[in-house]
Amino acid sequence: MRSCLYIAVFALVAGCSVPQSSQTQRVPSSSGKAVSQEVSLNLDPAGKEVKAQLFSSGEELLREVEKLGGARGEYETDSAFYGRMSKLGDFSIASKVSTSQIKFNAASGEFTLDASMHNAQGFGFKSNLDAVTALKTVYPAFIAGEDIYNGSQYSGQNSYGASALITKRTINRYYLVFSPVPKPPLNTLFFHVRSRLNITGAEMESERENIRIVFTVKATPNYLQVTKDYQQPKISNPFESVINNYFFSAKVYWVKVVNIKTGRVYSDEAKLGIEVI
Repeated sequence: MRSCLYIAVFALVAGCSVPQSSQTQRVPSSSGKAVSQEVSLNLDPAGKEVKAQLFSSGEELLREVEKLGGARGEYETDSAFYGRMSKLGDFSIASKVSTSQIKFNAASGEFTLDASMHNAQGFGFKSNLDAVTALKTVYPAFIAGEDIYNGSQYSGQNSYGASALITKRTINRYYLVFSPVPKPPLNTLFFHVRSRLNITGAEMESERENIRIVFTVKATPNYLQVTKDYQQPKISNPFESVINNYFFSAKVYWVKVVNIKTGRVYSDEAKLGIEVI
């Protein structure tokens, strides 16, 4: 019963309709494994028809943010920041599909998409909750891509005398963050996006780099949060990195899988899902 509550909460905060024809899978307790419940959530069909500006990458979305005045200023009020960022309105963002997110069934010849979502707090997202409540809360987030910009190089040396050519670089990472879900004290939550893909093996080989997951969303308060991380170079990883994390708060209208180059649709409706273990 409690797991059904978390599923219903996620359905509401993600903008989904209450799951009615969901599929549940349970592992018998006699097996010695944890009992799990998994549900695919039904998005409101009206979301499919939402007209929204398409950004083919996080970099394009960030350029639009700059047109609206950029990230929040240090002394900018809520009303001023929300006023300009609310102009993002409805938008779509295309995220490149990684090799690990594509599954192939050799028996049937079928391809499927299986992309995980994670707790945004694990990537540096800061909630407005107190520390104790934040630990009991999950902010489901989809990683919408990253851009890497290499800069100057210099020769570095570690304490053992080993040297390496170090490259300075900036990494921009983009996240879609959905409303918080209470974390069950005795269960673990897993969030994902899944779908069958209408694509042949030959097309997968030729068009693999052009496949994108497209989220159509509505920008919601707090709209955009930016955090910064730093990565020191090592001989095994000779990069001195500044990592900018861009967290876009959003409500989902629709998710599909397309070819960003040709426009071909491989999945007209990808499903958001949650598993409670």
